[in-house]
Amino acid sequence: MQSLDPSELIALLAAKGGSTLADLGEPGLSTVDQERALALVHETVCLLAVGLVDHFQRARSGRLLVHDAELSPALLAAMSRMASLHVMFGMPVRSDGAHTIVAQCRHALRARDWGIPVFDAPGCRFHGIRLLDALTCLPTIECMDLARQAGSEIDLDEQQAFAQLHSVCDQFGTRGSDVYSTLREFITRHPISSAAEIRRFLSTRSLQLAAPFLAACYESVQPHHLVKGVVLRCATCGAPTGNSVVEGHVCCTVRQCSAFDVPVPFQSVRQVPIQDALIAKPHILVYWCGPGQDEIALYDTAAANPPGLVATLYPARDKCDVSLDNNAIGIDVKSHANPFLLADTLNRSVGGLDLFPKKIIAINDQALSRFPGYLEILRRECNRTDIEFVAVSALRRKLRTRS
Repeated sequence: MQSLDPSELIALLAAKGGSTLADLGEPGLSTVDQERALALVHETVCLLAVGLVDHFQRARSGRLLVHDAELSPALLAAMSRMASLHVMFGMPVRSDGAHTIVAQCRHALRARDWGIPVFDAPGCRFHGIRLLDALTCLPTIECMDLARQAGSEIDLDEQQAFAQLHSVCDQFGTRGSDVYSTLREFITRHPISSAAEIRRFLSTRSLQLAAPFLAACYESVQPHHLVKGVVLRCATCGAPTGNSVVEGHVCCTVRQCSAFDVPVPFQSVRQVPIQDALIAKPHILVYWCGPGQDEIALYDTAAANPPGLVATLYPARDKCDVSLDNNAIGIDVKSHANPFLLADTLNRSVGGLDLFPKKIIAINDQALSRFPGYLEILRRECNRTDIEFVAVSALRRKLRTRS
């Protein structure tokens, strides 16, 4: 209520019956200040991201989500502001419980999913992003970035996995950088593997010291991996598929995959023997295997076309995703759903990409297709003039024709 001015309060009090989205055309409710509503939305989403990361940290230590005095202050503040948005637009409050709002965060930030019109406003910087992965319920890349921007200390499984990977690579001395690239490449190419396949890989590459690390990246088949009692492998990216909204069909659940959410007949999808299967853990699938599809595709394209083009995957322990021409060119792949959020992240830092004379950021084609004008917005909002922004597919075509 504190976010409303007197005219908005009077309009709400004067409204007859239960207001709905259809009532927004009534004289009182049309006075909503869109600029103030946008500012409130942006503040709310950032607090939500911090609150979700905080909740994830607590869940890792075995603490349940309870709406009590111990609830994350950020999550509580986000709920308060979300309630203000509902009241501002003359709607019943839908986010009055911690469990309700956390469950809702699996949906994209759009008016049709949240019932808040301002999410679809042209100036909404977070339109369309999802704060929790719909399948694993882990914080998404965008959620992590927002929480970092808000000053949250994030201690996610993904960060621990990176620390463990660096520790393993240190054991190989001067081979450390090459080992880093080799292990990351194997994991990205094998969202589903087996104990025998991992043993062969480690043996042929003389990487037995990395066996405990790889074992920690995979798990045996869990109930949520099954579709009608079997594990099915996506023909495009190799990850486990899930049920589609179309009866008798399945679809890929990796949002960076070109087959994401595309219904495929159940009978036509390759089954994986359950007794042998090891599946990448949720944080590995979401943060490594998903984004890695484009990274591997660019690396394979650069390595094959044209002859003599030197390509390195995850050079110098991930200073960028792919380097070309003996580190003359650095390429980072991004799959952020929202260009405004990506621009904010890049304006703060581009990480190891700064070390390369020519810098390219390649954007996932699925992300581009879901947000009109993505590249134009990114170029306008990013204050770095020394970076080339391009679609992954366009960059692959350019690499094939490079002389």
